[in-house]
Amino acid sequence: MKVLHNLSRFISIFLILLLLSCAVNPVTGEKEFMLVTEDDEISFGREIYPNILWGEEGGGGIFRDRELEGYLGGIIRRIHSISHRPNLPVNFVVQNSSVPNAWAIPGHVSITRGLLVNMENEAQFAFVMGHEMGHVSARHSAKKMSVGLLQQLGIVVASAFIKEGKTEHELLLGLGVIGSSLLILKYDRGQELQADRLGVLYMAKAGYDANEAATAHKNLDKAIKDYLARLGKSREESILGDLLSTHPRTQIRLDEVKAMIQNLEPYKIQGDGKFTSPFMKHTARTRDIQKSYLKYDDATRAFRENNIRKAEDNISEALRMNQEQAPFWNLSGLIQLKQGKYDEAEKNFRTSLNKDSEYQPAYHGLGLRHYLLNDHRSALGYFEKSLNFYPGHPGSNYYAGVINYKFGNYRNALKHLDNFAEVSPKHPEVHGYLGLSYESLRELESAANEYKAQIQVSPNNEMGRTARSRLRALEPYLQPKKK
Repeated sequence: MKVLHNLSRFISIFLILLLLSCAVNPVTGEKEFMLVTEDDEISFGREIYPNILWGEEGGGGIFRDRELEGYLGGIIRRIHSISHRPNLPVNFVVQNSSVPNAWAIPGHVSITRGLLVNMENEAQFAFVMGHEMGHVSARHSAKKMSVGLLQQLGIVVASAFIKEGKTEHELLLGLGVIGSSLLILKYDRGQELQADRLGVLYMAKAGYDANEAATAHKNLDKAIKDYLARLGKSREESILGDLLSTHPRTQIRLDEVKAMIQNLEPYKIQGDGKFTSPFMKHTARTRDIQKSYLKYDDATRAFRENNIRKAEDNISEALRMNQEQAPFWNLSGLIQLKQGKYDEAEKNFRTSLNKDSEYQPAYHGLGLRHYLLNDHRSALGYFEKSLNFYPGHPGSNYYAGVINYKFGNYRNALKHLDNFAEVSPKHPEVHGYLGLSYESLRELESAANEYKAQIQVSPNNEMGRTARSRLRALEPYLQPKKK
């Protein structure tokens, strides 16, 4: 009866969605299939923003430079005011990443440090940002959300709303249902070309020389090639390449841009239309800091490859060049943590937070430090602070889940461990902890499913043996009841 009841609820939701599925595109003026409202877009943008800022390719949080942010933010506000959706809120930040990238979601727009230093003037910056804001104007992310909803409706039916305590709206608009923010930012070729046309239109309406759009494309292409060359990778080998895989090749985009410029209605250029001098002046400090970040990037790669000596040498050089960057102190702390130098590590994590009190990785680092010393209560506090800034952070979710399990807070444990398992389903212990948490709550079928997953992923470690033992113990309680 419960399944039938839930199925009827699903049918009702589906019919409502169909009734709401037509909307007028703000750019084209045409009706289109759409299952999300403007309020949904804004809410979704607010929800995934910290995960994009910290978690997708590059991550890094915010590059702190109030003067730079104010200057570039003024350009953003001008573009936004002449876009097709000036009623939406807009927040601008420079993302502290060397990956050459820019992105926009409803309510937020950003360019990375790595791309910004490859721009030569305001006009090029205006085109790149106009392109990204064009995705929002044309509701490209909303379209992907709508497709995601349809794809997931079948999953909702199959599960028959078994996730108790969640509303249908949460089930349908949650991060796990829609997909990762990386997929939301991955547009098809037609959408990329439309965003290019909007970028050209917006920069022209703002008084910039539209011909600089072509140069911006060339600089973006060069920035990507230089970045990947430093990694020793091709586009296809990089996650960045996956994000760029639907982007039309540079020459195709240049041809489109040139055609768009030729078809522009007459527009008035302000000044020289480029504004090179003020742009270079306001970005000079960032360009200088970028040199030290190249050493930091080398240190990060060495650390991930477990080449601790090389990581130490490079981060020491980065700190010699600039001691004001929170990421440098944090990485130094992680290196010391790896070496068992717990007091030195804590000092560097705290120095990182002195430089930037919202630097999420330093809170995670402090959590790791206390966890390794078996101070689980303090560790949990730091992991929770980490998650305040980056709710989807896998490491903080995992350790917060394990600690909550050990403390007997099984519902909290499930929340964090579920988040972690979604991005790391092959972790050697997470399904075992999920099974133990479910069993402690007497949710035996869910426990059994997680124990089976644990055995499939890692059958021979201690957690795998525990899962086999608990699964045998649960078998008498899971036998189908005779009618």
